[in-house]
Amino acid sequence: MNRRRLPRVAARTVLIVGEGDAEEVFLRYLKGLYVERGSGVAVTIKNARGKGAGHVVDYARRQAMNAQYDVVAALLDTDTGWTDAARKMAKQASIQVLPCDPCLEALLLAVKDEAIDGKTTDQLKRAFERRFGCSASEMDWTRHLDIALVDRKAGEHPVLGQLIQTFIRVDVAR
Repeated sequence: MNRRRLPRVAARTVLIVGEGDAEEVFLRYLKGLYVERGSGVAVTIKNARGKGAGHVVDYARRQAMNAQYDVVAALLDTDTGWTDAARKMAKQASIQVLPCDPCLEALLLAVKDEAIDGKTTDQLKRAFERRFGCSASEMDWTRHLDIALVDRKAGEHPVLGQLIQTFIRVDVAR
């Protein structure tokens, strides 16, 4: 049987490293919203298992050396290890940093119009658990965020906007 084969098109490859479990859960949810099968974008999500922003950047750098990615990004908290050395390492390795100040829970609470100003990381994590009834790593985002809300809030929260662009951008950043 003579089948016509369509030419293969190389997918745009994206590596996004999250600092911990909460970032991984959130990234996987966003990937499900924005990256369709056959879209020409292949997104790999990795978990750096904590240890601060410097470790996340270093982990992303090491993972990027294992395979060729068009875009490498790191979603991290700025409360621990976000130093000039970490910034320099990210710049030298061409890693797009998506900093949550001071933590991911602050961004997620702000998206849901909760007050976050002047609160510490611990206060924000407790406020998150009170608001949603669980930690960010246990969150079922399908119940609390839909694509319309995420799109609307992306303009108000630059990190969220950059993250979405990382998933859907068709140009090659490197």
